[in-house]
Amino acid sequence: MKKGIKVIVVDDDPGVIFLHKIIIRESGLCKTPESFDEAKIALTHVLDLQKNQENKILIFLDINMPYMNGWDFLKKLSPQANTDQIKVIMVTSSLSISDREKAKAYKMVYDFLEKPLMDTQCHQIKEKLNGWVND
Repeated sequence: MKKGIKVIVVDDDPGVIFLHKIIIRESGLCKTPESFDEAKIALTHVLDLQKNQENKILIFLDINMPYMNGWDFLKKLSPQANTDQIKVIMVTSSLSISDREKAKAYKMVYDFLEKPLMDTQCHQIKEKLNGWVND
C-alpha cells in the first residue's frame, strides 16, 4: 500500500498486538504498524494524525478494553473524524450479532472480524482498500 497510510492496532492484550502486527507486516498491508494498549491514548494519536491531510488511517480496534472500550473510542472519534481519511476494522472476540449491528451505525467502520486477525484477511483488506489508499 501507499506510503501515506498509517495502520494502528488498538488492543489491551500484548499478545494480540504482537500477533496482529506480524500478520499486518507479513501481508504487506503496512511495514510499520503502530499499536496502543489503551484506546484513550490511541484516540489522541489518531486525532493528531488526522490533522496531516496526507495520512490515510486504518485502525484495527478491539471492543472489550478497560478504561475506554472500542465503542467509547468510536463515539469520541466519530464527530471529529474525516471518514474519507479514517477506516476502522473491528477485530474482536465478540460473536454478538448486536455488536455487529452496532458497528454498522458508524460510517467509518469498514469491517467486523473475529480474533485473531488472519493473513488472508489482511490480503483481502489490502486489495479492497487499494483504491481508497490511492485516492
